[in-house]
Amino acid sequence: MRNVWRPILDRVAPYEAGQPLEVLARELGLPNLVRLSANESPLGPSPHVVDAIRQEAPRVHLYPDGASTALREGLARRLGVGPEQLVVGNGADELLSLIAGAALEPGDEVVVPLPSFEPYTTAAELAGAVVQPSPLAKYETDLDDVRRRVTGRTKVVILCSPHNPAATIIRRVPLLALLDALASDPPLVVLDEAYRDFCDDPEYPDGLSLLARYPRLIVLRTFSKIAGLAGLRVGYAIATGETIERLNRVRAPFNVNRLGQVAALAALEDRDHWERTRAFVIAERAFLARELGRRGYAFPPSHANFLLLHVPNAALVRERLLRAGLLVRDGAAVGFPDHLRISVGTREANQRLLAVLDL
Repeated sequence: MRNVWRPILDRVAPYEAGQPLEVLARELGLPNLVRLSANESPLGPSPHVVDAIRQEAPRVHLYPDGASTALREGLARRLGVGPEQLVVGNGADELLSLIAGAALEPGDEVVVPLPSFEPYTTAAELAGAVVQPSPLAKYETDLDDVRRRVTGRTKVVILCSPHNPAATIIRRVPLLALLDALASDPPLVVLDEAYRDFCDDPEYPDGLSLLARYPRLIVLRTFSKIAGLAGLRVGYAIATGETIERLNRVRAPFNVNRLGQVAALAALEDRDHWERTRAFVIAERAFLARELGRRGYAFPPSHANFLLLHVPNAALVRERLLRAGLLVRDGAAVGFPDHLRISVGTREANQRLLAVLDL
């Protein structure tokens, strides 16, 4: 029988996003189900975003701007870079696929600290590359181990800071030491900063400030978390103009929809909502961490909008939370058995969580 499928597909597990919240709530008979499993914004999008979507909706029969010009220009002004240094994608997932499509060939190697965000390895494997896993040092990215795994066959190193799902960060001095150690002919280094807006550690490096010194660095950011646009899928990469030009060669012509583009631009321009969301998450994270610590739970200090909680009998606790209308992420599904990944919610949701854990 003719085999029409690529053999690599047998080794790639589909990403399990779970059922839509509305469907799950209806099936469980829990109309007040709160999802604390997907690291979504507890405040939602800016009202200006909602208005922008409403105004743009009558034009959805028209193709979007294939280059996301207005959004890239807005980002360029905000970030202090040239528009040619930016490419916008259908979430960070597509940006990872663009990097893989532009850089990777069968047999190339990609170094990835694991466990981490699953699409890192999926994009590499689908391109035929060999993933070289670098185990976390408990919850921390081990940059010494990452460096040891870089060989002449390494095309890409992928780093995540703040880390998903551990919520830890790579600090400035160790990151610079790694980048310097990769010498004058380094691989591409992808620095995923999806959760950067929730980090308040002074030792956290701004990847953007490193681009001039390290031209093979690619910084990934997103509107899904801080701007509350997870449902519209808008992410972006910042790199040298040469790198972006290469990524655009493999980008689909109309990869970001009209509503996503105008919504992201409106979110970018509403700095008050951006800062309000950041302050809210940091304050509620501190509240949740303090209360969980008082109850004896262990977890690494979080620099993101979630905590990775060590919980004996995690599956049973997760089920108890679900019956109480609180959906949290099974740590085993993201590489941490006996853990739960819990998004920072509103004060009401956080207090509901604590009350169930107290039972």
